[in-house]
Amino acid sequence: MTLDELRAQVEQQIEQARQSHPQYTQIRAVQAACLAGGGRQPTSAESERVRAAVELIDADPHVSRLRTQLRAVESEAQRDEVDAARAAVTTPTAAVSAYTTTTYSVGDDRSSVGGGASQQRAGFSRNAGDGVIGYEQRTYNPDNANNSLDREGPRSWLKDLYRMNVHNDEGARIRLQRHAREVEVNNEQTSRALSTGSFAGNVPPQYLLDLVAPVVRAGRPFANTVTNLPLPETGMTFNIPKGTTGASVAIQSTQNTSVSSTDEVWGDLVLPVATAAGQQDVSRQSLERGAAGNDALVFMDLAGAYAVNLDQQLLSGSGSSGQVLGVLNTSGVLQATAYTAAATVQTFYSKVNGAVSAITSSRFLAPTHMALAPRRSSWLSNQFDNNGRPLVVPSSQAPQNAVGVDKELLNLHQVVDPSMPVAVGSGPEDLVIVYRAADLILFEDGDGMPRELRFEQTLGNQLTVKLVSYGYFGFTAARYPNAVQIIGGNSAAGFGQVAPTF
Repeated sequence: MTLDELRAQVEQQIEQARQSHPQYTQIRAVQAACLAGGGRQPTSAESERVRAAVELIDADPHVSRLRTQLRAVESEAQRDEVDAARAAVTTPTAAVSAYTTTTYSVGDDRSSVGGGASQQRAGFSRNAGDGVIGYEQRTYNPDNANNSLDREGPRSWLKDLYRMNVHNDEGARIRLQRHAREVEVNNEQTSRALSTGSFAGNVPPQYLLDLVAPVVRAGRPFANTVTNLPLPETGMTFNIPKGTTGASVAIQSTQNTSVSSTDEVWGDLVLPVATAAGQQDVSRQSLERGAAGNDALVFMDLAGAYAVNLDQQLLSGSGSSGQVLGVLNTSGVLQATAYTAAATVQTFYSKVNGAVSAITSSRFLAPTHMALAPRRSSWLSNQFDNNGRPLVVPSSQAPQNAVGVDKELLNLHQVVDPSMPVAVGSGPEDLVIVYRAADLILFEDGDGMPRELRFEQTLGNQLTVKLVSYGYFGFTAARYPNAVQIIGGNSAAGFGQVAPTF
């Protein structure tokens, strides 16, 4: 059980204990009186009754004990946050073998958890046996990246990789080996990378990953909405089950007669593991003479490009030549009927409503999201009624008779994604995808960012070094293709979701 789950459990127990206390009837009586009075405020006497009841409830030994447990859990959570921040810039001086894992449950005495053994939190230990483990700054962190007073000078992970690979620099090798130990101690290298014997020093420092994470997430709007699961540790293909015939249920006609019986039939979906890789040319001058802070700029560019490519694969991957099978190419997804004229807000609204109906009728669960290109989202926000009032407005303005509010339409969350195709069919049209996000599954290594950087070759006549970064992922929409409907792409020339004008 995680600390968040433990906190929620204790909070639920406190609320149950409060509501089962005899004095809680006083609070309910005041609430009922206020509601009967049209939602009026409690009188002074009623407020005093509530205050007295709350004091008696909070003084109850059982409630008090639970509140003490909650404070202990919250304090532990705060320490975890501090430790997590420290883990990005510091590392323990003790050996990895000194670590054990501590689990928590309601009623734990925080002063005795683990029985004196070490507690693992954010990848490092508070104590080991009878000795106290100290901390030292990590080899590469934001403080020493630009610190010219450091005894080794400003430290750049990217420069050191270059110096070790190209110049066989011994100092750079030592720093990268130290960084590699820190990566292993803090569990920052994926199992797949470990199984291939990959050098942990090639893994970007944690502070760089934290820095570029917002940029990466922004580059993959569609991928951020689907179900995310860990990628299997080995293999370049893997299987997931798919039911083809489900169980049946029917009313028993009379007692002691046979009930409905249908044998379930299951098949396997074979999914490929895609390798997304990119390269970037960096001048020798920037590596040898550039500021240490250039690490963030280079890695941010590579990681951002990786995220965009992954997002495009989930949408439009062909399923061949090493690609995953994207939503738009998955057999069995639903397709809206073609427009008979250029799209208007009325016909667009009707198409989306039809998609909601089709998915709910066949999947028996409603869709949750609608992915569309930026131009279609802006077009929708640019629609006005006959009096010049916008039809899509912020919810804070308490709209009435609006088509949509705050990037929502028919309770579908709009996912504005620049990777959505915008020139499909005779129209040519941009596409809109209505889907149930929980039914689309993305399998990723680690946290979904490229974890390794390599110097593959140099262009000596140009003083250029090529940096290559890569990662692995898998995806499927084929378990429930009827959880997706595509709108657009099948209309005649000039019809449908053609390029809007503003």
